[in-house]
Amino acid sequence: MYKVVVPISGGKDSQSCLKLALQEYKPEEVLGLFCDTNFEHPLTYEHVANLAKLYSVKIETISGGSVEEKVLKYGRFPGGGARHCTDELKISVSKKFYKQLAEKQGGFQVWYGMRLEESSARKKRYRDKIDSELYPPHLVLSKYPQYLAKMGVMFRLPIMEWTNKNVFDFLAGEHNSLYDAGFDRVGCFPCLASGDAWK
Repeated sequence: MYKVVVPISGGKDSQSCLKLALQEYKPEEVLGLFCDTNFEHPLTYEHVANLAKLYSVKIETISGGSVEEKVLKYGRFPGGGARHCTDELKISVSKKFYKQLAEKQGGFQVWYGMRLEESSARKKRYRDKIDSELYPPHLVLSKYPQYLAKMGVMFRLPIMEWTNKNVFDFLAGEHNSLYDAGFDRVGCFPCLASGDAWK
């Protein structure tokens, strides 16, 4: 039975949550969940596969299609006001996965690697949250349905107060090598919602 599910992007923050969860739970009690957008860098795919070996955990891969399909469907790149990539390729497929897992085995925690330092929007959204507390999913991300909490699925933001330095120090050199090449973001590559400079 899985006690913690950690959504994995291949980035440093979700990896920190995975490593942190393994300090509290046995490897067989922790599941990594990789939502494949089919728009990841080859080094990120390699890194995600290596995480399973590095931490001796299972990483489940699910997919709701590809970024390219969504761009063609909506006739535009994702942006600040229209993150159809996140909505349809990550949130939508993960909430279905959480529902199915809860039906199969009962409730569990989901540890999300969100940090206040990442953006002013996140600082505003999560400023009243406590990193050790558990919250109904819809109170962390409004697009998650309320029924998940009734099924025993609860969210935690364990590295909410961490800085970039905290994260890199904690990972001790085991992070995705794209960071060493100078990239700030590695989930989706390049992230089409992160500005023209990165594209």
